[in-house]
Amino acid sequence: MRVLVLECALSLDVNAAMIADYADVARRHGDLSLTVLTREGVRDRLAGGVPEEVELLEEVPDYFTPGAVERRAMELLRNSSYDLLFAPREGDVVRAARIREKFGIEGQDVESARAYRDKLEMKRRVAAAGLDVWPSYRVDDAVDFWNAVDELGYPLVLKSRSAWAGETAAFVYDESGARQAASDCFGRLSADVPAHSVAEPMAGSVMYHVDGVRHDGKFLYLIPSQYYGFGTGRAVGEHVGSFGSVMLDPASAVGRGLVEFVEAVVAALPNARTSAFHAEVWGDVNGRLQLNEIAARAGGHFTMTNAGAATGLLPDKLCLGLAAGMKPEQLGFVGEEHIRPVAGFGLPYRAGRVVTLPDRCELPSVLKFVLPEWLVPGATIPLPTSWFDTIGDVTLTTPTYDGLRPEMERVVRWAEDAMKIQPDEAGLIR
Repeated sequence: MRVLVLECALSLDVNAAMIADYADVARRHGDLSLTVLTREGVRDRLAGGVPEEVELLEEVPDYFTPGAVERRAMELLRNSSYDLLFAPREGDVVRAARIREKFGIEGQDVESARAYRDKLEMKRRVAAAGLDVWPSYRVDDAVDFWNAVDELGYPLVLKSRSAWAGETAAFVYDESGARQAASDCFGRLSADVPAHSVAEPMAGSVMYHVDGVRHDGKFLYLIPSQYYGFGTGRAVGEHVGSFGSVMLDPASAVGRGLVEFVEAVVAALPNARTSAFHAEVWGDVNGRLQLNEIAARAGGHFTMTNAGAATGLLPDKLCLGLAAGMKPEQLGFVGEEHIRPVAGFGLPYRAGRVVTLPDRCELPSVLKFVLPEWLVPGATIPLPTSWFDTIGDVTLTTPTYDGLRPEMERVVRWAEDAMKIQPDEAGLIR
């Protein structure tokens, strides 16, 4: 069985780790050969070189610029026989579906791909099923934009209908910011070319997310979680403390409600046989849930790491194995009943000069403690440029869901003591 893989995570290290995971799937399968198209720089991050299960690995220059990846994938499919085209990253979802359609390859089709990428089409389908959705205003030109501003007021967010990883998102707080957002959005377009964007209000509500894997019409798992500390468009100075994602007890009222809501959202959309899901849901104090958006792919950063730590393997690895005909237990999936509580977060940002750093964190709850490569004794930590700046990533687990938040606070206190950072000249620590 031959699989063509498109692998383009924003982190080179994540790409390398995922390719190693895909190779492990091939070894467990016993009859799976991989061709991988990926970003420049990934090969150098592969510990031990390219796995033998990967018959071909190519780094595509300008991977994120449309054109080159499509051309190379189509050449490979035209000249060789492949059973699957596996494309787990959101930027590849639609183009992979288009290529599958052309070559008659099984997997997510164009209708499904666009329903999970186009925020207006997604919400149209979900609302038609009787579910609440967060309002999105079509913005194809500047008149649409100013109509949305008049309707919503400030703050609001302007973003592409099919944006991924926050690309093109502009958080708008006032008239000056609105004019800049309009200039950035419409200035790159020729006259009368639709912007294919949306404007949305920014909420003070809680943002939840639900992540899972579905195969043959059934969910192997859905994990309800809550983002915390996220500024969702806040100015830099408004962010204090850590931020990340904490899992919620799926047996709690909130957890059950989120899982049932997302199951209904997925049922309202066209689906592939095998897919990961990342849904973002606004919740208010009255328990009302509204779909912000949903993607037919695994979540990123903390979300992906949390799912891997909770279930025993990363969602993309599970999806590749399932698509190749393997059973979950062959891949090391622990089963929904054995999912453990996990939280992932970034350490609070502190500007200044690094004096000393810990080599590791030996607290028993900590599964991962990673500092950025540039963070070494003597380095200067600049003032933050974004509310999601961090000086380290932590993943931890506790025996109960209620224990996650107190343990996160304990780890943050430990890190503040263990990481000696002299404040900058202004005495500012954020």
